[in-house]
Amino acid sequence: MRTLLVLFLILLAVPAASYAQSSGKPQDGTLSVREGRGMIFLNVKGSITGRFEKGKLTITDPNPYDSKRPVVYGSKKTTYRGAKTTTYQGRNIRFRLIGARYQIRIEGRGIFLSAIGRGPGILDGAGDTQAGIFYDGVWSLNEEEYHSLPDEATSFKLMAPPIP
Repeated sequence: MRTLLVLFLILLAVPAASYAQSSGKPQDGTLSVREGRGMIFLNVKGSITGRFEKGKLTITDPNPYDSKRPVVYGSKKTTYRGAKTTTYQGRNIRFRLIGARYQIRIEGRGIFLSAIGRGPGILDGAGDTQAGIFYDGVWSLNEEEYHSLPDEATSFKLMAPPIP
Protein backbone atom coordinates (compact mmCIF):
# COMPACT_ATOMS: atom_id res chain seq x y z
CA MET A 1 0.00 0.00 0.00
CA ARG A 2 2.83 2.39 0.88
CA THR A 3 4.59 1.60 -2.38
CA LEU A 4 1.48 2.59 -4.33
CA LEU A 5 1.17 5.81 -2.35
CA VAL A 6 4.81 6.77 -3.00
CA LEU A 7 4.47 5.92 -6.70
CA PHE A 8 1.28 8.01 -6.91
CA LEU A 9 2.98 11.03 -5.28
CA ILE A 10 5.93 10.80 -7.67
CA LEU A 11 3.57 10.68 -10.64
CA LEU A 12 1.87 13.84 -9.37
CA ALA A 13 5.15 15.67 -8.72
CA VAL A 14 6.62 15.26 -12.22
CA PRO A 15 3.86 17.12 -14.11
CA ALA A 16 3.75 19.83 -11.44
CA ALA A 17 7.49 20.50 -11.80
CA SER A 18 7.19 20.51 -15.58
CA TYR A 19 4.28 22.95 -15.42
CA ALA A 20 6.24 25.31 -13.15
CA GLN A 21 9.08 25.49 -15.70
CA SER A 22 6.82 25.90 -18.72
CA SER A 23 4.43 28.48 -17.27
CA GLY A 24 4.03 31.66 -19.31
CA LYS A 25 6.21 33.71 -16.95
CA PRO A 26 9.78 34.08 -18.28
CA GLN A 27 12.52 32.79 -16.01
CA ASP A 28 15.49 34.85 -14.82
CA GLY A 29 18.51 35.22 -17.04
CA THR A 30 22.12 35.94 -16.09
CA LEU A 31 24.64 38.53 -17.22
CA SER A 32 28.33 38.62 -16.35
CA VAL A 33 30.81 41.35 -17.31
CA ARG A 34 34.55 41.13 -16.59
CA GLU A 35 37.05 43.99 -16.84
CA GLY A 36 34.57 46.08 -18.83
CA ARG A 37 35.42 49.46 -20.30
CA GLY A 38 32.56 51.49 -21.70
CA MET A 39 28.86 51.76 -20.89
CA ILE A 40 26.39 49.26 -19.44
CA PHE A 41 22.69 50.01 -19.09
CA LEU A 42 20.20 47.68 -17.38
CA ASN A 43 16.50 48.01 -16.60
CA VAL A 44 16.15 44.82 -14.60
CA LYS A 45 13.91 43.30 -11.98
CA GLY A 46 16.19 41.05 -9.94
CA SER A 47 19.63 41.38 -8.40
CA ILE A 48 22.69 43.28 -9.60
CA THR A 49 26.07 43.35 -7.89
CA GLY A 50 29.33 44.75 -9.07
CA ARG A 51 32.25 47.10 -8.82
CA PHE A 52 34.36 49.31 -11.05
CA GLU A 53 37.78 50.95 -10.88
CA LYS A 54 36.82 54.41 -12.09
CA GLY A 55 33.64 55.92 -13.46
CA LYS A 56 30.07 56.91 -12.85
CA LEU A 57 27.05 54.91 -11.71
CA THR A 58 23.52 56.26 -12.12
CA ILE A 59 20.71 54.39 -10.35
CA THR A 60 17.01 55.04 -10.83
CA ASP A 61 14.79 53.34 -8.26
CA PRO A 62 11.14 53.55 -9.42
CA ASN A 63 9.94 52.87 -5.86
CA PRO A 64 12.47 54.63 -3.61
CA TYR A 65 10.38 54.32 -0.45
CA ASP A 66 10.17 50.52 -0.30
CA SER A 67 12.44 48.44 1.94
CA LYS A 68 14.77 47.46 -0.93
CA ARG A 69 17.40 50.15 -1.17
CA PRO A 70 20.54 50.25 -3.33
CA VAL A 71 23.80 49.82 -1.41
CA VAL A 72 26.79 51.75 -2.81
CA TYR A 73 30.27 52.05 -1.26
CA GLY A 74 33.25 54.19 -2.23
CA SER A 75 31.59 57.15 -3.94
CA LYS A 76 33.62 60.36 -3.81
CA LYS A 77 30.82 62.45 -5.29
CA THR A 78 27.10 61.69 -4.90
CA THR A 79 24.49 63.71 -6.79
CA TYR A 80 20.77 63.38 -6.09
CA ARG A 81 18.52 64.13 -9.07
CA GLY A 82 15.08 63.98 -7.51
CA ALA A 83 13.78 61.28 -5.19
CA LYS A 84 14.31 58.41 -7.64
CA THR A 85 17.70 59.00 -9.33
CA THR A 86 21.16 59.16 -7.77
CA THR A 87 24.57 59.41 -9.47
CA TYR A 88 27.76 58.12 -7.82
CA GLN A 89 31.24 59.00 -9.10
CA GLY A 90 34.73 58.00 -8.07
CA ARG A 91 37.22 55.16 -7.85
CA ASN A 92 36.74 51.63 -6.55
CA ILE A 93 32.97 51.88 -6.23
CA ARG A 94 31.08 48.74 -5.15
CA PHE A 95 27.32 48.33 -5.39
CA ARG A 96 24.51 45.88 -4.63
CA LEU A 97 20.90 46.16 -5.78
CA ILE A 98 18.76 43.22 -4.72
CA GLY A 99 15.16 42.13 -5.09
CA ALA A 100 13.45 44.97 -6.96
CA ARG A 101 13.33 46.73 -10.34
CA TYR A 102 16.23 49.09 -10.92
CA GLN A 103 17.52 51.07 -13.85
CA ILE A 104 21.30 51.48 -13.80
CA ARG A 105 23.86 53.01 -16.11
CA ILE A 106 27.58 52.49 -15.58
CA GLU A 107 30.16 54.46 -17.53
CA GLY A 108 33.74 53.65 -16.68
CA ARG A 109 36.56 51.14 -16.71
CA GLY A 110 37.42 48.03 -14.74
CA ILE A 111 33.74 47.06 -14.54
CA PHE A 112 32.87 43.72 -12.96
CA LEU A 113 29.13 43.03 -12.87
CA SER A 114 26.78 40.13 -12.21
CA ALA A 115 23.03 40.36 -12.79
CA ILE A 116 20.24 37.84 -12.33
CA GLY A 117 16.77 38.85 -13.41
CA ARG A 118 14.56 39.92 -16.29
CA GLY A 119 14.59 43.03 -18.43
CA PRO A 120 16.29 44.90 -21.28
CA GLY A 121 19.88 46.08 -21.40
CA ILE A 122 22.48 47.76 -23.60
CA LEU A 123 26.25 47.17 -23.79
CA ASP A 124 28.72 49.49 -25.50
CA GLY A 125 32.43 48.75 -25.17
CA ALA A 126 35.03 51.50 -25.43
CA GLY A 127 37.59 49.60 -27.51
CA ASP A 128 39.25 51.83 -30.09
CA THR A 129 42.34 50.76 -32.01
CA GLN A 130 43.17 54.34 -33.01
CA ALA A 131 43.16 55.44 -29.37
CA GLY A 132 45.29 52.44 -28.40
CA ILE A 133 42.53 50.65 -26.45
CA PHE A 134 42.49 47.08 -27.71
CA TYR A 135 40.80 45.34 -24.80
CA ASP A 136 37.46 46.56 -23.49
CA GLY A 137 36.42 43.53 -21.42
CA VAL A 138 34.21 40.50 -21.94
CA TRP A 139 30.59 39.59 -21.31
CA SER A 140 28.45 36.47 -21.07
CA LEU A 141 24.68 36.18 -21.30
CA ASN A 142 22.99 33.12 -19.72
CA GLU A 143 26.28 31.32 -19.06
CA GLU A 144 27.31 31.26 -22.73
CA GLU A 145 30.94 31.67 -23.79
CA TYR A 146 32.49 35.06 -22.98
CA HIS A 147 32.74 37.54 -25.87
CA SER A 148 34.45 40.90 -26.22
CA LEU A 149 32.20 43.83 -25.38
CA PRO A 150 30.61 45.16 -28.58
CA ASP A 151 32.18 48.26 -30.18
CA GLU A 152 28.73 49.69 -30.94
CA ALA A 153 25.72 49.93 -28.63
CA THR A 154 24.11 46.48 -28.60
CA SER A 155 20.79 45.75 -26.93
CA PHE A 156 19.78 42.44 -25.37
CA LYS A 157 17.00 40.96 -23.29
CA LEU A 158 17.94 39.49 -19.93
CA MET A 159 15.87 36.33 -19.45
CA ALA A 160 16.48 32.60 -19.49
CA PRO A 161 16.73 30.96 -22.90
CA PRO A 162 13.78 28.76 -23.90
CA ILE A 163 13.96 25.14 -22.82
CA PRO A 164 14.15 22.88 -25.88
